[in-house]
Amino acid sequence: MRQFCFNLLGMLLTLCSLCSHAWALGEEDFGNKPLNAENFRDWPGIMPVVNHQSRIYHRWINGNEHCFYRGDTETLNDVLQKFAATEEKVHEVVLRPGPATVESFQKSQTMDYSWNLHLVGGIARAMSQKHKGSLIWNKHPILTVYVGGAIQLDKIKIPQGITLLQLADLEQRYSQGLTSSDTTVRGWSTGQLARLDPYSKPSLEAIAKLLQDKEIWVRRNAAGALATFGKQAEPALPALRDALNTNDEQLQTRIQETIKTIEKAPDRSTEEKQHRETLDKIRQFCKSQKKD
Repeated sequence: MRQFCFNLLGMLLTLCSLCSHAWALGEEDFGNKPLNAENFRDWPGIMPVVNHQSRIYHRWINGNEHCFYRGDTETLNDVLQKFAATEEKVHEVVLRPGPATVESFQKSQTMDYSWNLHLVGGIARAMSQKHKGSLIWNKHPILTVYVGGAIQLDKIKIPQGITLLQLADLEQRYSQGLTSSDTTVRGWSTGQLARLDPYSKPSLEAIAKLLQDKEIWVRRNAAGALATFGKQAEPALPALRDALNTNDEQLQTRIQETIKTIEKAPDRSTEEKQHRETLDKIRQFCKSQKKD
């Protein structure tokens, strides 16, 4: 199926230059059946990570590729060693609060996972060439670890050559995408930033500003992204209502849906407290790694 998808990339790249907001091609598979190394030639040495026995799910959408894994800290440490051993010049590992779940394409399955590997190729890699696009579509593999549950922070062993990142680092990176001169990058950045930390007030405020973007499509993305914050997005309700003053029916619908989501959202103060406590522990862990 991947070969079929690649045969269509040329056409899709052309379509993306005309209407870069609708991507379609994708594939997924479950379990840890070995994936074809020919599809990963752009990342020498990555196959021991890709085909690690802890993989539970894999999906590919127009070159935007994720592998999802489940395991304990000991298993994670084995993956970290293999990740550090790849031939990439940059080995970034993100530590963020868990838990984490992923849904299959048709939402027929919801899976808990402990970490994921993100690879960018195909059309997604072309997007990284746009203004500030590489801040959203990374040029090198990134491993994201969800701390909590089976993953015990104090037992994680960081190999030499690994660069540790926290949510604050990614928040700064993704926020820059909101100021891209490219419409697609600005629009996609809103969703990426919102999903990064749904409790971040700076992110909420930055995304809300794009409700006044010159492009309708960006405004629709910003409105949809604000729903991710749930009850925390109540301060953005006045801006959302002001943005309803538009002739674009799709934008109006998106804003109305977001307003309803925010108004009906449950209180998540307990989850936010736990989230922030884990962030603080991660911050201290990363600080200790720098000293070492």
